[in-house]
Amino acid sequence: MNEIINGVTYKEYLLTLIRIVTFLDYLGENHKKNTSQERLVMYDFFLKYPELLSITDSIDFDTKYSYFHWKPNHKLYDAVLADAQARVFIKYDSETRRYASTSIGMEFINNMSNTYIKNLVKTSEYVSRNICKLSSKAINEKINHILISCRGL
Repeated sequence: MNEIINGVTYKEYLLTLIRIVTFLDYLGENHKKNTSQERLVMYDFFLKYPELLSITDSIDFDTKYSYFHWKPNHKLYDAVLADAQARVFIKYDSETRRYASTSIGMEFINNMSNTYIKNLVKTSEYVSRNICKLSSKAINEKINHILISCRGL
C-alpha cells in the first residue's frame, strides 16, 4: 500500500480530489454557496458516503463499515485543495473564502464519464439543495445523527 500522506493511500487521495472537484464543478464557477475548506470537509462526508442518504442503491461491505470511523483528515484536505489549485482545477477567492471550479476543472470532470462521477453528480445535487443551506453546527449534528442511527444506537 502506497501512502501519499500518513494513513492515506494514493487511491483515497485521488478519490477525494475527484469528489471535491466534481462537487465544485456541479456548483459552477460563480456559485454563492459556502465552500470554505471547513465546509468542503463536511460536504465530503456526504459525497463519500451517499448510501447514508438513501439516494443510491449501491453499497459494498468496505464502504458500509468504513464510515463508522469517519473523522476528517485535515492534512488530506489541505493537500487535495492545494493540488487541485496547482492543477488549476479549482480557484480560491480569499475575499469570500470560497473555492470554485475553473474551466479546466470542469473539463477534467466532463472527460471522466463513469458510474462514480454520475453518482457524485447525483449526490452533489442533494448536498447542494439540502446540506449547503445548513449551519456548520447543524451539518455536524446531522453527520452524528446519521452515524448513530446507522450504528443502531
